[in-house]
Amino acid sequence: MSSATVSGKSHEWAFVSGVVAVREVRMLPAEFFRQLLAEPHLEGVLRRLGDTVLHDRLHRPEDLQRADSLAAECYSERLAEVGKLCPSPGLADLLRLQQDFVSFKDFVKRRQMKLEVKEPSASRYPDQVWERLWAELQTDLPAQFQEAARRARLALQSAPGRPEVLDSAVDGVSLLALCEGAERLRCPFIADYYRRYDTAKGVEMLWRARALGADEALQALIRRGRQDSDLFTALGHSKEADWPRMLGRALEGLPMGAPSGAKGLQGVRAFVGAADEWLMAHARGARSVAFGPERVFGYLVGLEAELYNLKLAAAGRAGGIAPELLESRLRACYI
Repeated sequence: MSSATVSGKSHEWAFVSGVVAVREVRMLPAEFFRQLLAEPHLEGVLRRLGDTVLHDRLHRPEDLQRADSLAAECYSERLAEVGKLCPSPGLADLLRLQQDFVSFKDFVKRRQMKLEVKEPSASRYPDQVWERLWAELQTDLPAQFQEAARRARLALQSAPGRPEVLDSAVDGVSLLALCEGAERLRCPFIADYYRRYDTAKGVEMLWRARALGADEALQALIRRGRQDSDLFTALGHSKEADWPRMLGRALEGLPMGAPSGAKGLQGVRAFVGAADEWLMAHARGARSVAFGPERVFGYLVGLEAELYNLKLAAAGRAGGIAPELLESRLRACYI
């Protein structure tokens, strides 16, 4: 990843901040997705998608089944466009690093399940690079990926058929790399977002591990290297029933109402929804910054969430999934 920072005078970010401010006007609120999912026929779904960032990629009902790859393609293009306008490459590089870790984990899962390659992805690297990494051959990848691959191999050897173990192994490396990268950008707003992201994902993984009866070794792996080490140490020594109260105190602004009344995997799902809104509420704070890396970062976080919702709604409706279930899986919107 580039060593460039995003610190500097705000006027250096004026042009790209203006560009994303204009694009924000066309971003989609939660009500749009409720109306999209309520469409009785795929033709209506397709018609509504004509007013979104995917308008030039979805032309026929059968295109809805390709929404996942089309959304990834769109995000890559938008990130590249915005990245070229930024006065330094550090911000775009950080977001690309996040997508690269997602792509690597997806590669490992597909490899284990012997599935075909899904193209394109939002990553900079094709499967050939991941194959070399997995075979322990030389690559130009950052060193963090070698550690992620090492942990992934150990996870598959120690707990085959347990995807949550693989997730914990890879995510532990990726979250640490993202937090360290955000610190190097010298932008407190972005660094704070990734500290929150690390905590939210760590709690999700730990709660899920508890709910599934994972052993202490896996739970210790999840707790290791977290940004808020005191919180995770306390969670490790506490009963699950006490977690909502502890999290409500430790994570300012996190709405813990729904998780407080749920147990097991229901508690996990309730927490994921609350944490998603908590993170997006922080990202929305970027809209109060007229010019700066914060404004650009917030838009790109919002765009990623919007594209996730679009592909979920499009592919889900095409696959015959109940609209109520799809709506429960929507992420918080930026607007």
